[in-house]
Amino acid sequence: MNAEELLQRYAAGERDFTGVKLPGVRLVDKILNQVIFNGADFSEAYFERSGFDEVDLSFANLRRIRFFDSGFGRANLEGADFSDAIFGQSSLKGVNLTRAIFKRAVLSEVNFKNANLSYADLSGASEFSIYYCKGAIFHETIMPDGSIRSNNS
Repeated sequence: MNAEELLQRYAAGERDFTGVKLPGVRLVDKILNQVIFNGADFSEAYFERSGFDEVDLSFANLRRIRFFDSGFGRANLEGADFSDAIFGQSSLKGVNLTRAIFKRAVLSEVNFKNANLSYADLSGASEFSIYYCKGAIFHETIMPDGSIRSNNS
């Protein structure tokens, strides 16, 4: 499958793309809401000015993606792997990021407001700012410096 086929099938009303393989796909100025991408492969993909509300990208391969001026809203990204990804001015507000992996990711101005970062791994991530984490849930979260953070500790 390629980006054009994905967008055509989405426009036709299809919403379940479980396990789809779209490494290196480029999506600019696209909105894909209420879609199931469970276990999908979007490694090395490029997203700009795009929105993904209420999507399920649990356990998806998002390694080395480039994600700029885009956002996930009320999405399930449990166990998603964002290792070596680059984010710029993006939103992960209210997203379930339980067990998500952000190893060595660049997190420039990423809004994690009200996100669930329980058991997430941010080890080695750069440009992460707690300033953008108002209301976020931390439980056994591995922070960029390797420390473990929980809201009540």
